[in-house]
Amino acid sequence: MKKLLLSFTLSFFSLLSYSQNFQPGYYIDNEGERIFCLIDNTEDIVNPNSFQYKLSQESETKQKTIDEVQVFEILETPYKFERAVVNLDLSQDNNFKKLNEKREPNFRTDTLFLQVSIEGDASLYLYRNKDLPKRFFYSIGESKIEPLIYKKYLVDETKIRTNNRYKQQLLNELKCAKLKRGVVTNAKYSQKSLNNIFTLYNRCRGNKFENFNKKKRKGTFNIAVKAGINYSAIKLIQEPPFSNEQELDAYLSPRIGIELEYVFPFLNDKLSIISYPSYQYSTTSEEALIYINGSVPSNPGGRAAEKEVLLIDYSRLILPFGVRYYYYMGKDVNLYIQGAGMIDFLTNASRAYNFENFRSNFNFENTTADPYLDIATGVKYRKMSLDIIYSVNNVMRNEGLNGKMKNSITLNFGYKIL
Repeated sequence: MKKLLLSFTLSFFSLLSYSQNFQPGYYIDNEGERIFCLIDNTEDIVNPNSFQYKLSQESETKQKTIDEVQVFEILETPYKFERAVVNLDLSQDNNFKKLNEKREPNFRTDTLFLQVSIEGDASLYLYRNKDLPKRFFYSIGESKIEPLIYKKYLVDETKIRTNNRYKQQLLNELKCAKLKRGVVTNAKYSQKSLNNIFTLYNRCRGNKFENFNKKKRKGTFNIAVKAGINYSAIKLIQEPPFSNEQELDAYLSPRIGIELEYVFPFLNDKLSIISYPSYQYSTTSEEALIYINGSVPSNPGGRAAEKEVLLIDYSRLILPFGVRYYYYMGKDVNLYIQGAGMIDFLTNASRAYNFENFRSNFNFENTTADPYLDIATGVKYRKMSLDIIYSVNNVMRNEGLNGKMKNSITLNFGYKIL
């Protein structure tokens, strides 16, 4: 099972790392020429130093670096980046252990792609780096892009203060009667709060501006009805002192349920969380060999056993919760993989295992189902879907006789209703 889980995990993150989504956009080169193309929308949480692009869907993938491009934008998304030489504060004030006693920023001059958040007479920019907290920059008119200063520092070993210089910068630069002083002095060093300040100022001055943050997509919620068939074979395990394992014939079980999915508004709608509560009914019977107390006269050291008809008759409520990743998204057809943790509730535990004639000390009233893992792959075509689910380590157990679902595979058909 460990090898299977490792293989699934590696495949999942491999697809996550190498999937590409080319969308219409443009870049402006060092000569000022605007080239329209298709740009790979990676939706990274850090600012890039380069990007991949195609001149058409059929053409080869190429790359442009920050040294070759002044501006690039992916149209109808929040992603527009502008090259700038700025003073970047290297202070790591998001980590208490790395705070120092210096109130002033630790600037280094660097060439960066800054993400444009508000573009107008007063413009706001964002820079994100995995090693640093978020940094914001601004410009007024044609002036140079400057950092908005915010830094935490130590007064002593336990006391922290904050350099909120950015508030005074905003008060000095964004002067307009309708932009109240209190709004600025209460502004947080966050994209939402600063966006609001720059939006109010540009409106107050009657300036044309664009709020790229408004282009952020919202998550979507999907509901589908599901119906399918489960194929499984039970490996019957009799516990000590009568250790015994035997595989029974496979049988089919109908399943019906509903699928709930929330698609996150990042990674190009490729990542979602899912739950597909289901009801499944299973019934079968088969001859099994059951070890019992006693011995065989011809073999005093051996164990006595009886052949008995094992009756399996149970229903269960299945409650899963997991993640889904779409590794291919077309106009009508989408392919995905998913993994989910599962919890089963047996609705008639006393009838899960029974014998036709055999009398024993087995307590079938206490039959329970262990948590387990589902791994699946599937395809969506418009409102319809079809997936194949493989269950790992699905076990029903009681005090003396356990049933492990061997090769449990479910074929599910779905239809989207919302």
